[in-house]
Amino acid sequence: MSDSPPRSRPPRISVLTATYQRARTLPRLYASLVAQTGDDFEWVVVDDGSSDGTDELVRSLQDEAGFPIEYFRQQNQGRHAALNRAVELARGEFCSTIDSDDWYMPEALERMLARWEEIPPERREQFADVEGLRIDPDGEPVCDRFPSDVFDTDGFELVALHGVEGDKVGMFRTEVLRQFPFPENLGWYVTPALVGNRIAAGYATRGVNEVWAYSDYGPGGLTDRKTELRLRFLDSQLAYWAEYVAMPRRMRRRARLRGYANCVRYSLVAGRKLRPTAAALPSPAWTALALPPGLLLYLRDRRWLARNRALVEEWTA
Repeated sequence: MSDSPPRSRPPRISVLTATYQRARTLPRLYASLVAQTGDDFEWVVVDDGSSDGTDELVRSLQDEAGFPIEYFRQQNQGRHAALNRAVELARGEFCSTIDSDDWYMPEALERMLARWEEIPPERREQFADVEGLRIDPDGEPVCDRFPSDVFDTDGFELVALHGVEGDKVGMFRTEVLRQFPFPENLGWYVTPALVGNRIAAGYATRGVNEVWAYSDYGPGGLTDRKTELRLRFLDSQLAYWAEYVAMPRRMRRRARLRGYANCVRYSLVAGRKLRPTAAALPSPAWTALALPPGLLLYLRDRRWLARNRALVEEWTA
């Protein structure tokens, strides 16, 4: 089900929001869009099966908004599937993804476009996105700064080589996102880094040390439930870490060790035998180094699963 005002010329940016049971926070995000200093955007909202009045709320916002709002409702399939639908619906040259409990700085979208225009035209085909920083509602950073105020790298090396962690915010070229949809055969939760690393294999990222959004990691959200989601949807974790260690890229020793250790860890949690798991990894030397930390992580996961037995029983009911 899709509702939108009459379509005019395509906007430069499609703001994408996958939402579930967030009718109480969507007005804050909407207010930040109303406050934007630039107006060349649309808002694409994909409702992942909410039952809290999200549909009525978004329709009321469509009636009053000074920018196009596209609304699509689907059965609950997970954030990654909702974002796939949003990318399909997007009309913009770029897509900026923001969660329903986050919100933009007033100049955010205008600054994203300005920063993109600073990339020399002959180099833009090499880039997938521009990314800025986030802070929490108290003004504290929720992610690391880039090594310099304008920093060209790619999404994989940013973390694995340069050690820059934390959620960023920015915009991707829509055509790039359409080349790399989220896999929808790995369960209800798929880590965004899986797609991020696939994009990084072929495209660069420009990072800038400007704050473009607030993040409010409330209770019950995906960030708050990260341990549960990793252990419940093991196919996603196994696919992510297998691709991670197979990347023929430079990375810090600590990052490579972490990748191999997580391959061991999640394989054991999934009930796979250690010997064939180790044999399938690219480097026997790194596998041997990773076995002790991988086993320790596995034992920690076993303790978490034992402490949360009632929750685990719900997964398998």
